[in-house]
Amino acid sequence: MADAARHPMPRARQRGATVRLLLATLLAAGTVPDPAAADPSGPADDRFCAFTPAAATARSVPGLIVGAEVLLPEGRRPGHAVHIRFNGGIGAVAAFDSVRAAYPDAAVLDCRGKAVLSPGFVNAHEHPAYSHAFPDANLNPGYSHRDEWRLGLNGKVQLPSPRPLRFDPEDPRTTAILLAMELRHLLGGATAIAGSGGVPGAIRNVGRHRRSGDVALYDAEADVVTFPYSFQVVEDLQDECAGGAAYRFPRPAGGTLDFMAYVPHVGEGRRSSCAARAEVARYLERVQRRDRRYALVHGVATDRDDYAVMRASDVTLVWSPRSNLALYGETVDVAAALEIGVRIALATDWSPSGSFNMREEIRCARRVAKGSGLALAGETLWGMATRNGAYALGLEDRFGTIRPGLPADLMLVWHAGGDPYEAVLTATDADLLATWIHGRVILLAGTLDGRLSKQECVSLAGVAPMVCGVLGPAGLSAASFGDAIRDAVPLNDVSRQAPCAVPARSRLISPDRLVHS
Repeated sequence: MADAARHPMPRARQRGATVRLLLATLLAAGTVPDPAAADPSGPADDRFCAFTPAAATARSVPGLIVGAEVLLPEGRRPGHAVHIRFNGGIGAVAAFDSVRAAYPDAAVLDCRGKAVLSPGFVNAHEHPAYSHAFPDANLNPGYSHRDEWRLGLNGKVQLPSPRPLRFDPEDPRTTAILLAMELRHLLGGATAIAGSGGVPGAIRNVGRHRRSGDVALYDAEADVVTFPYSFQVVEDLQDECAGGAAYRFPRPAGGTLDFMAYVPHVGEGRRSSCAARAEVARYLERVQRRDRRYALVHGVATDRDDYAVMRASDVTLVWSPRSNLALYGETVDVAAALEIGVRIALATDWSPSGSFNMREEIRCARRVAKGSGLALAGETLWGMATRNGAYALGLEDRFGTIRPGLPADLMLVWHAGGDPYEAVLTATDADLLATWIHGRVILLAGTLDGRLSKQECVSLAGVAPMVCGVLGPAGLSAASFGDAIRDAVPLNDVSRQAPCAVPARSRLISPDRLVHS
């Protein structure tokens, strides 16, 4: 990505800049009131929301009220408001006038009739340290098990894994690439990603604390495991799959931490793969202990009988359809899983074979469902991307929902009418008005008042919202950031991601037969 000076300003930002310049000129002439007290209809740009700053008070820090159509666990609520406390938590959720009366000194961003406020997506399966690379030229859907592309087994072409990048505050280039990965996900609607790696200060990271630096990196813990059995499952199970004695995998090192969710990769291969099926069988025997929260990542090799066990044992299926199709040519039987009542969370996997962001994963999931004769409602997909992702990680009491007492991890999206869930699922970065992580503005549209952020906001080339409080603390400018990430996956260009090639399906299912989780 080149620096901002080498690219024209996007049209949405040009309009916002023109509006701000006009207001400043008129203010200087004394012909209009302060925008803080402006008419709620605002300027001609319909992505404008009226902003009123907080009243001066020595008694407390009043926080911010955001008025919009709010998406809650119990459904959509037009004309509602969320109060964001000064400490980053959600203080109240109710009708706008009620919240306004309860917090009369709070700042107000009134987007009623113009925007929808949603919890950010919770991406329960990523590999942040590796998710900076494009798909390899040899990527193809001809693999039966992940060991084939990882190790080049059975005459298959080995696919290289990208070099993992670890955060080092003394390495600005690596920091920039990791920040680009996280900003890419933020622009795609996520406010949390689970997996090894990342950088503090941008998106919310989830992983297990194993090293001293992990405490600062991971805001919450989940036991996310890529290799729960071994690094060479196909070879280990060769005799068993040939009819010999059952192989006994050694116990994993490091012990078990039953207070956190266990989120392993299991059954990553076709249903015709003996090794993939053996992984699923072993894992579903284990989950019946019901001694902790369990999720199952990928599960391409699962079938209807497995879904019955998963539902009975409260196992969330973490589904990454694009990566499944790109590598194995098939994915889970989503219609059967939903019919039986399995909770499903959507997640991206990684950039070498998966979606570049959560909205692209949602788009692929919808295409897969349609290929199965199933039309997934926007609200269903939204639940898969928010609360179900948090549930898979055992963090539903912290993330993925708008509720008093939870951190304010929120996205505000322009809504011109119609289904608000669809507005959130299909928004472009030009539709994104603001994103908060723990009450701190990370992304901010140029049409909104700059006082919403207490930190410097920077414009990046080709990106509609400004990025706030991220580059400066990392010692980066817009120009140095752009130079550092020139060869990495871009922030909002998905043209080079892996294909979502859906095979023909014949089985049909009526949506009214689904058990929604």
